[in-house]
Amino acid sequence: IFAHKFKAFELNFEWKVAKGSNSGVFIMIQEVEGQPSYISAPEYQVLDNENHPDAKLGKDGNRKSSSLYDMIPAVPQNSKPFGEWNKAKIMVYKGTVVHGQNDENVLEYHLWTKQWTDMLQASKFSEDKWPLAFELLNNCGGENHEGFIGLQDHGDDVWFRNIRVKVLD
Repeated sequence: IFAHKFKAFELNFEWKVAKGSNSGVFIMIQEVEGQPSYISAPEYQVLDNENHPDAKLGKDGNRKSSSLYDMIPAVPQNSKPFGEWNKAKIMVYKGTVVHGQNDENVLEYHLWTKQWTDMLQASKFSEDKWPLAFELLNNCGGENHEGFIGLQDHGDDVWFRNIRVKVLD
């Protein structure tokens, strides 16, 4: 994870994966003792759409690259094949989050809203399926609405480069 928390920012980076690889970028991470980062943080999915089995799970492609993992599919799905570099953007401002992939905005969502809670309830992070994740994600960023940015180590080969964060006022 990054050394300090962010509240409003634009994160730009490039990524590529090996064949069949899976990773992700988390935002608004809250450190919860004994719990992994992903339990408290929305995930920008990074993976090989053609060869990783998770890309075929979920609903309507919501586990493919640049998607909000298990909640919103990236449209258009314009990721490049494994071994090629992709450009990525995550912008967070006053609760609005935008994912970009290869110079196109592919999805938008709004934290701390009824829409956000409803999406959580319809995902693997629902109150019934995973109560702690539901509670933490429903209030991601905590009371100050800020959190760490983290790159996921899923045990697969993945590369990140040109990582830049611009703090927004």
